[in-house]
Amino acid sequence: MNKIGCLLLITGLLVGWNCVGPEEPEDGLIEDIPALVNTTEVFTFNLKGNNYSFEEEYTLSMKPDSNTVLTTSLIVTNWSGSDTSRIFMINASDTTYNWFQITGNLTYTATDSLSNDTKFHPSNIRFEGINYSGTMQFSLIKD
Repeated sequence: MNKIGCLLLITGLLVGWNCVGPEEPEDGLIEDIPALVNTTEVFTFNLKGNNYSFEEEYTLSMKPDSNTVLTTSLIVTNWSGSDTSRIFMINASDTTYNWFQITGNLTYTATDSLSNDTKFHPSNIRFEGINYSGTMQFSLIKD
């Protein structure tokens, strides 16, 4: 190989080696793409929104019963804007039995023993927001 070929090869390797990709998100979330976990033991919905509008409903993989203790957690940080986002907990009869309205930063945690009345057993979760900006972490954990 001649000197010019070697020089081009070395230059190409150095340039290719020093190229960088996009910055890794600090919190693991990609803007405007919800991260979802839906198993028999836990449901989580995490979102880092930037004027993000959404209406999504998920059927829970968990099947709570009267022996279930259910922990609900909602953390909203870096909220900005004038929108109102909502989370609806829906039972098997397609009735909303609990809901959350998000109008700012908040931290909410509750642990509830479920009754024999299935109208208080969640089967679906619906998320709604218009121009949502902030980070939302919603979790249901079955104990």
